[in-house]
Amino acid sequence: MSPHIDTASHADIPACARIIARALHRDPVVRDIVPGEEDRIERLTLLYTAELRSGPARTGTIDIARSEDGAILGGAAWEGPRRPGLGDRWQRLRALPLQVRAIGVRHLGATLSTLSHFGAARPRARHWYLADIAVGDRARGLGVGSALLTHRLAAIDRQGLPAHLEATTPQSRRLYERFGFQETGRLGIPSRPAAMTRPPATPDHAQ
Repeated sequence: MSPHIDTASHADIPACARIIARALHRDPVVRDIVPGEEDRIERLTLLYTAELRSGPARTGTIDIARSEDGAILGGAAWEGPRRPGLGDRWQRLRALPLQVRAIGVRHLGATLSTLSHFGAARPRARHWYLADIAVGDRARGLGVGSALLTHRLAAIDRQGLPAHLEATTPQSRRLYERFGFQETGRLGIPSRPAAMTRPPATPDHAQ
């Protein structure tokens, strides 16, 4: 399968958020961040909608894979290497009410503490960060996730920058290793995801 990959518009974000929520609602790291079963997918959709709008949509890019009929098959949300400015902080503040609704006030402190481990594990040098990647049910096992990674990593290579992510399962860690990511450590949260960084491409491999 060779999906068409383009950049998500503002109108595409809710559909992307729902695909991520449905794909990751049982993910062990997502359970560390957002506990509870009641209305779980709806709450996660709210959370990812807020995060996509305030993060990757402003500082990086959201790549989406489409079928021939235009349906969204999957998406990959990347935060770019630029330093966040005042406008970015304002957008994240505007997203806070949705995030509180998704997480719940009583879990908010624990969630923020958990998220601090992710920031601490990221490289200090300028880099691209894969915040989320997910494929919808109809496209599982058809190479959509690999196509999304190949598309963006080629662009990152042309910039000569590293890329960073967290692998939440052994299966995802093996996939990322095939794309050149190397484990740099484990995050200190119960699910112990692997922090992984892909070095900048050499000139011969950045064409």
